[in-house]
Amino acid sequence: MLIYEIFGILFLVTPGIANGILNMSGQKTDHWMVYGILNIVSVVGVAMTDYLINIPSKKEKIIVIVIYILLIQAGMGLNYTSQHLEFITNSYKISNEVMEIAEQLEFVEKPRVLAPEEVAGELREYDTRFAVIYGEGLSFTQENLEQLQIETESYGCNCLVINSEYDNIEFFNSIGFSKIYNTEHYEVYAK
Repeated sequence: MLIYEIFGILFLVTPGIANGILNMSGQKTDHWMVYGILNIVSVVGVAMTDYLINIPSKKEKIIVIVIYILLIQAGMGLNYTSQHLEFITNSYKISNEVMEIAEQLEFVEKPRVLAPEEVAGELREYDTRFAVIYGEGLSFTQENLEQLQIETESYGCNCLVINSEYDNIEFFNSIGFSKIYNTEHYEVYAK
């Protein structure tokens, strides 16, 4: 019985320990009480194993194991498609092109990005460390390069993402931007 008391005490302090670990690692992304779920999983696992060990007949053990398997499968939603079981590489559900742009912008110190609306929102969703200039009342003109220069200066941008059709490398070099990357549809510049 002492083992259950020790497990009980450990289960009660699990969320507090998780909070300490999160604070030390600097990755406080989840609320620490989320880790209270670990208690339920652990208690159910120990109780079910103890119950299974103490069943006298082999036939009853097989029935209980089949019930466990069915419960576990029901927890997965009885979904056996490969999509459900495979590792999701892009859990943000944003375009791979924007992910490529974001990976390049990580090399820029304190990126302040001006980008087309369809890119700006996804960039911000992918990594909140980017100061992406977007929103209501924002003017972003790719067709008029002089206006674009005024906009980048007024917003204090050091990174610029534009559609490839409006690319003019000489102009952007003349205003202090250097091309750091290009994708199929976009050009990426930084100061």
